[in-house]
Amino acid sequence: MPDGAERRDLVVEYRPLDTLVAYARNARTHSDAQVAELAGSIREFGFTNPVLVGEDGTLIAGHGRVLAARKLGMAEVPTIVLTGLSETQRRALVLADNRIAINAGWDNDLLALELSDLQDAGFDLGLTGFSGDEIADLLQPATGEGESEDVGAADEVPEPVADPVVRPGDLWVLGPHRLLCGDSTSPTDVARVMAGETAALCFTSPPYGQQRDYATGGIGDWDALMRGVFTALPMAEDGQVLVNLGLVHRDGEWLPYWQGWLDWMRGEGWRRFGLYVWDQGPGLPGDWGGRLAPSFELVFHFNRVGRKPNKTVPCKYAGQDTHLRVDGHSTAMRKADGTVGAWTHAGKPTQDFRIADSVIRIGRHKARGIEVEHPAVFPVALAEHVITAFTDEGGICFEPFSGSGTTIIAGQQTGRAVRAIDLAPTYVDVALRRWSLLHPDIPPMLDGDGRTYDEIAAERVKEASPKADCVIKPCRSSAAR
Repeated sequence: MPDGAERRDLVVEYRPLDTLVAYARNARTHSDAQVAELAGSIREFGFTNPVLVGEDGTLIAGHGRVLAARKLGMAEVPTIVLTGLSETQRRALVLADNRIAINAGWDNDLLALELSDLQDAGFDLGLTGFSGDEIADLLQPATGEGESEDVGAADEVPEPVADPVVRPGDLWVLGPHRLLCGDSTSPTDVARVMAGETAALCFTSPPYGQQRDYATGGIGDWDALMRGVFTALPMAEDGQVLVNLGLVHRDGEWLPYWQGWLDWMRGEGWRRFGLYVWDQGPGLPGDWGGRLAPSFELVFHFNRVGRKPNKTVPCKYAGQDTHLRVDGHSTAMRKADGTVGAWTHAGKPTQDFRIADSVIRIGRHKARGIEVEHPAVFPVALAEHVITAFTDEGGICFEPFSGSGTTIIAGQQTGRAVRAIDLAPTYVDVALRRWSLLHPDIPPMLDGDGRTYDEIAAERVKEASPKADCVIKPCRSSAAR
């Protein structure tokens, strides 16, 4: 082996993927989420980092990139063949190539500046490999300028795992709620999770435009996805549909990526009934290319039949008569001659609750974990706000993009039953473990099976490695921090 100072000519050659062999004792793991991140990077930048292989085609470095290439359907990848290594050196390099890179650090000030500049240019920061939560922490104003660092228990989310217990087709029962690992564009899957019921409310937060999806490889056609999901909505006649979407910027402009879908919804008989603003609190610092710092998202409200929202916001002067003048007249609207009609509540104390307004002032939480998977996690309080406004206690809510299970948690806390679907086993698995952290006395049960998540986990691990001496952590503690 030449010493470190000696030049070594390296030749890049493309090799078919099916000729590359994974190193059997590779200790570096690659979750589905990380492989999807690598695939997103390759899609954006190209395959810029050749994999290293031995003379026999065994991988030395680049196992994750090879998995990503397979996910993308690539036939071949660039490789560099390392010759002259002893067997011991090759095994050591497999470890060193991964570990030495991990040992590097970051200058957080410079990192925040670089991320801010990229964001100003309209680049998708998720493609840098940093999680949404890490980016938010780096760009977040110091505590005291708005949001507290505290995260409520309901917003705590377990870390995703590389090999989830959940499998496609699993239907899980969580007390009064049901969660299906399935396809929300499939009428069969929707009918299965609804079991003959219809929903009073659909509240959901789909992927924003063509943003990447960490567990399912990306959104190839956003309009087609949305049409598929919203064709299959299992709504009651007076059902309300509220959809949270955020801005997407490309080439220095924000994109009205939702316009085609909005027109399609109207063509399907859905009224564009309301448009609300979710005020997330103080915006992130940075130049933003001349724009004001973003601190809001939109909530689109559709229906076919109107439904009066519940009065859910406590009135500041509830039960008081401070709205009356000394002479007993109300300060409310009056007729041209100055008289006040009874309908204005003249002489009556202020009502206890009022209807919420069209600006939803709920700060965005900073919970750790699923932000690696879902860059647009919304707080439980937001789901509770919408659910209590547009359903009555015991009502049915449908969630076609369940993610980490936020709407299910909100349904449990407000006395509503949620019927939820997510395509990715990783997300469903996180949602089940999250539920178990909050409700250890109500274990998730596999529908039609009668066994709990923990029991199913134990069996499926044995099936995967029947000869392995496996230790299964219980659902309610496996993700505890």
